[in-house]
Amino acid sequence: MQRGQDGNPASDAAVAVTPAGQQSAAPQAAATGSSSGPIRIAVIDPYPIFRTGVVQTIARHDGLWLVGEGATVADAQRIAHEFAPDILLIDISMPTDGKLLSTLAITNGRLGGKLVVLTALDDVVSVSEALATGVKGYILKGVSGIELVAAIKTIHAGLPYVTPDLASRLLTQTRGGALLPKREAKLQDALSYREKQMLDHVCKGLTNKEIAARLGLTVGTVKHYVGHLYKKMRVRNRVEAVERLAREAQQPGRA
Repeated sequence: MQRGQDGNPASDAAVAVTPAGQQSAAPQAAATGSSSGPIRIAVIDPYPIFRTGVVQTIARHDGLWLVGEGATVADAQRIAHEFAPDILLIDISMPTDGKLLSTLAITNGRLGGKLVVLTALDDVVSVSEALATGVKGYILKGVSGIELVAAIKTIHAGLPYVTPDLASRLLTQTRGGALLPKREAKLQDALSYREKQMLDHVCKGLTNKEIAARLGLTVGTVKHYVGHLYKKMRVRNRVEAVERLAREAQQPGRA
């Protein structure tokens, strides 16, 4: 599968497509597929290169049918209503919140489909919060085409799916019962590898442009990760982030 999560987000409109990747001449008919037919899938991802890779993977398998693709949460909402896909793949790195994700999961569920996250966010907080909203699967970008197809089929069969390595970390870093993060967990345990990188550079006083140059990313991608970092730390800016980290460091057994 092609990777491209560090590319610039797309602003292109969502489209309905057939298994061969061509625009559908009868989108209404596409929304009436039977349960015995191919698995009907929609792909929502802000990064064109990565989205194209997923679309091509789906097109290569006879048992899968791409009914729509898009780049925004608005696209996801429209496609869910218009085409009622069996599986709605969405990247939660897009600007959104838990309430909106939950609403999308409920909407898709009422229409007989399942909401599945396909993202680069690999921390237990993101996955546990996503599962709490009602998503049926959490797949990390970087999986092979074969692994992606297998995961989709597993979820479509009614079984929950989380990328194995992430599922293992989730079980060891969360309490039993509902898969929600421990409130007393260390800050560093709640951050992904990339977010830890961002926090380190932020604390050194580097600008987004300087961080992008050091890590080989676009400034837009850095802004995305830093924004997600602030949200997870419950801070509004760099100063508050540094202060939060300093308070954590002063508490025994926390960092």
